[in-house]
Amino acid sequence: MEINSGSRWAVYKRYMKKIRATYGLLASLFLIMGMCIYLLFRNLSNIVLFDWMAKPSFLVTPLISLNTDTIWGYLFVFNLPHGLWCLSGLLIIRSIWLTSVKWRAAYGGIFLTIISAIEISQLSENRHGTFDMLDLASYGVSAFVESITYNKFTRRRVL
Repeated sequence: MEINSGSRWAVYKRYMKKIRATYGLLASLFLIMGMCIYLLFRNLSNIVLFDWMAKPSFLVTPLISLNTDTIWGYLFVFNLPHGLWCLSGLLIIRSIWLTSVKWRAAYGGIFLTIISAIEISQLSENRHGTFDMLDLASYGVSAFVESITYNKFTRRRVL
């Protein structure tokens, strides 16, 4: 029995809706995970955000102490949140332009350029923050993970 093109289109639209919702959910999850690591493990006394608004009293000191003298502790506390936020942004871009490779690549490239420029601009004395090459590496790893996720699951229709 042959399926007519109308029902194939309906199946395809349902599949795309499911994929977009999955990407949106994953993006939200990674954003929240990055925020939780940042809020629970970091000393927030020198965060720029709190120059403009009052810091909540429960954020005076890190809630969970973690040894950042080890490479794994340092990566977890200082670089993983940036990588998770980058991954979240790339997943949102992928979900919006899922079927348009040209626009997804353009906006993904612009997104990566902007966040990398913000990180590199911390080298100057005019920008608050500390430049960390590992943040740039975490952006690259995030882009790689996002592309592998797309190729492994979405393109092959595993989801």
